Amino acid sequence: MATGEMKHVGLMQVAPGLVDTLRCSAADVRQQMVERACLLAARRAGVSDPTLFQALDVIRRRCSGDAVLRGEVDLLAQELDDLAWGIQQSLEAGVVAESEYLRAFAKARAVAAIGFALDGSFASSCDSLYEAYHAIGDKDDFMRAVVTER
Repeated sequence: MATGEMKHVGLMQVAPGLVDTLRCSAADVRQQMVERACLLAARRAGVSDPTLFQALDVIRRRCSGDAVLRGEVDLLAQELDDLAWGIQQSLEAGVVAESEYLRAFAKARAVAAIGFALDGSFASSCDSLYEAYHAIGDKDDFMRAVVTER
C-alpha cells in the first residue's frame, strides 16, 4: 500500500467503499458529505462551542484556509482529548461510569472531525469522516448522513 493510502485505512475499515466513493466524487459533493457527517456528529456529541459554530459555517460555505480558526478548533479538540483521556483513567479506576467517558470521547471526535473538514482536501475529508463516525457511534446513521442527498 502506498504511503498516501495509509491515511484512509481507518475509514476503509469502518465503511468499505466509502473512500472510493469520495475519490470519485466532485469536490463539492465530497464536502457536502463531510458537512452532513460533521453536523450529525456535533449534534450527537452535544458540542456547543461558538468556535465550532463558526467552523461549521465555514464548512457549509465551502471556505478553507483559515489557519487561525483551524488552530482554535485543533486546540479545542486537544483539550477534549485530554479530558477524555483523564475520564478514561478514572473509568479504569472505577471512579466514573462508562457513559461519562463515551460522552467525552464523542465530543473530542466530533470536534476533530470539524477540524479536519476545515481543510477541504480529499485526505482531510477521509480523516473527518473517520472521526465523525466515532462521534456518531452508529454506522447506519453515519452512512445515511454521508451518502444520502439532502
